[in-house]
Amino acid sequence: MRAPPPPPRWSGLLAAAFLIAAPGALASAQGTDVSLEVGGSTIAPPVGVEGDPARFLVAGLRASRFTLGGSGVLGSLLVGRALDDVLGGDFLSGTVEGSAWRPLRPRWSVGVEARGFGFAVAEPFPYRALGVEGGPSLRFSAPHVAATLSGVAGSGWSRTELRRYAEGPVEVVDDELWRYGATAELLAGSGRLMAGVSAGIHESVGGTYRSGGIRLVAGGGGPALEVRVDGWRTPLGGEVTGGLAFILPSGGWSLRGFLGRSEPDPLTLAEPGGGSGGILLGRRLLGSDPLPRARPPLHRVVEQGGEEAIVEVRVAGPGGARQMELTGDFTFWEPVAMAREGELWTVRVEVPYGTHHFGFLADGDWYLPDEAPDAVPDEWGRKNATMVIER
Repeated sequence: MRAPPPPPRWSGLLAAAFLIAAPGALASAQGTDVSLEVGGSTIAPPVGVEGDPARFLVAGLRASRFTLGGSGVLGSLLVGRALDDVLGGDFLSGTVEGSAWRPLRPRWSVGVEARGFGFAVAEPFPYRALGVEGGPSLRFSAPHVAATLSGVAGSGWSRTELRRYAEGPVEVVDDELWRYGATAELLAGSGRLMAGVSAGIHESVGGTYRSGGIRLVAGGGGPALEVRVDGWRTPLGGEVTGGLAFILPSGGWSLRGFLGRSEPDPLTLAEPGGGSGGILLGRRLLGSDPLPRARPPLHRVVEQGGEEAIVEVRVAGPGGARQMELTGDFTFWEPVAMAREGELWTVRVEVPYGTHHFGFLADGDWYLPDEAPDAVPDEWGRKNATMVIER
């Protein structure tokens, strides 16, 4: 027996709670971070259904630890208090996500991602859901292009409590849930502004879900913004969803928010409502700077020849960098791709004897680490490192 999809209030509340509690691309950071967040959210009735929006006060705790390469774990716990017991029920949402990435070759990396979640809504809409899902991912990163292909499989359980009549008996439906499928995303642009498309297909206990959409992501190292619009074909018909999410960090504080119509969830069978929005003010309770970077000399001579030497260049890129390239007067300022080795990026090049200037491109943007030797300005207003190769 297949459990019925969560009623409208459950669907919007479930999707909104996942959205405001989930880390997502806009919330991950390097190092260790523990934050307390408080705020509010609102859930509108489904399209075509008259009614007032349900409003909630929310509070949560978020903890994360990530490496410079993007591997790590994040957990969040969110509690919601309904401001009107008739329009919505109090809820509790918990999520744990993890990822591990390993470079394959320059521009390519492979990883695995996983997520576990639990969700509960109190009277007057009792609902429970537990689930776990995950799968492998393949990622391509170039200075102006990023692509990801991910597979996912998951299973879960839900309990729905239905009352056909106001004073009638309660009908309890337990159901085992599952889904499997794949998603793909392609983004192009500068290092701080990327736009692209996404697509996905999933088979689930509720039927087949297909999606396609567009993305706009802005940010890098601070404030970030994501805008998305998706078209869905679900077992219950066609849907168009979309939204805007942002994060504004400032010192030990942060402001996160979302606005839009949440997307369907093939695993929990949650369908989108008429719209939702929320905002959270966070305060950092515990944290550290990005994990310590190895800081060896930026270059070393590996082999000497008649007119030039083979030089190995190693650098710890900025947090979250997907692609690093070396450029200098010995490459005629043409970028040379670097390979990731743990927390460092490395490449070997031929360098003539003498004094040279060089720097790096991190996802297409100029980058020079603090430990760069004898940094000097150039005519473009940038700083270049100095390399002296002696016989």
